[in-house]
Amino acid sequence: MAKSEQRILQETLIAATALSRTLLYRNNTGQAWQGERISRAPGAMLTVERGMVILRNGRPIDFGCIGSGDIMGVHDGLPIAGEGKTLTGQQRTGQVNFQRRWEAAGGRYIVFRSAEEFLAGLRGE
Repeated sequence: MAKSEQRILQETLIAATALSRTLLYRNNTGQAWQGERISRAPGAMLTVERGMVILRNGRPIDFGCIGSGDIMGVHDGLPIAGEGKTLTGQQRTGQVNFQRRWEAAGGRYIVFRSAEEFLAGLRGE
């Protein structure tokens, strides 16, 4: 059975952060919502279901740098960005653009499908 991207990232972080002179973290990007939380009694003008949150003046918050790696940090003094993918996963346009900018600035960018592949990338293989 093929591993999920989440599982690949977990295994990679466990293996890579055990290395000396290495500081890596899971870098999340995406969007969340904020606003004034309000509540309505169930059945009032809107059927409120358990777990729902209603926001007044809701607005999205984008976080993280578009296309940045799933794993970011430093190894042996070198900035590292790693993008984890499943066996069939492909980089999105924003990720390819980030990779170009990262490498042009002197960092190492690793696209990996396993912890072993990421570790090989850290070694420059």
